[in-house]
Amino acid sequence: MQSWQLVFNWEQGLNFQVRDVRARVLADMAWVTMKTYVDMDTGPFNVTNVFEFHNGRWYIVHHHSSLMNGDVDHQIVHG
Repeated sequence: MQSWQLVFNWEQGLNFQVRDVRARVLADMAWVTMKTYVDMDTGPFNVTNVFEFHNGRWYIVHHHSSLMNGDVDHQIVHG
């Protein structure tokens, strides 16, 4: 909850940027991926939000955020 409060408390002058947004929408489900940059020295975060459509409204049902620090070996999976 504290991280969400930080993001939505714009009065603190937080430099929050969103980049590389990608969305995939199906009939009653959608997911959005993006990179977020916060006014910190930790680097960008990889973010995924999953939504479900119920009774005419979209609801966020899952949120995940991971720090992208460059120390992780990236693996490409083909298939």
